[in-house]
Amino acid sequence: MKILYLISLIYIGYGLSVQITLKPTCFYVKSYTGNTYLTVNYQISGLDENKTEITIESENGEKLVKKQYTKEGALKQFLRDKGTYYICFKSLSKGYKTVSFDFDMDGVDKEYAQSEQFSDMSKELSRTNRNFQTIYRNQNWITDRQNAHQMLLEQTQQNVKWCASAKIGILLIIAITQICVVYYFFKDKDFSGRV
Repeated sequence: MKILYLISLIYIGYGLSVQITLKPTCFYVKSYTGNTYLTVNYQISGLDENKTEITIESENGEKLVKKQYTKEGALKQFLRDKGTYYICFKSLSKGYKTVSFDFDMDGVDKEYAQSEQFSDMSKELSRTNRNFQTIYRNQNWITDRQNAHQMLLEQTQQNVKWCASAKIGILLIIAITQICVVYYFFKDKDFSGRV
């Protein structure tokens, strides 16, 4: 059974890439008018690139054109009737293969970009560029601010260490002084109760 990728390729050319296996991988395109040429440009990469089969089939399964043992090229077929047509890719070996391809229907207008679209796109790109510059400036400001805060924190930490050391030193000096004062105050006193 064919694996059908439901991709409607109507009125414009498309470029796709897909892995192919021993089972056919098929895509469909609809011809609404008939009397048009369908062109499939393809390129296959992977192991045993040449061992592939590409076909264009009608709705009833009739193979209109078939190409085998090629790794790149173009398949062109005149579609007389309107309806659904299938483009199928099949690997003829077990090797891993990827096919890149695009569809094109002659006689169908393409939707190429117009100059108005380019000016709109240019405006959007300018706006995006300004936004990126703003983000960059904000990131630099935040980085500078973080660096300043880091320096301030390190200085504060050093000041706290010196202050704590000074307090401990002062408390030790006061304690030693009190011990000495009390010792010398009571050194010559007699507490035995004799007068």
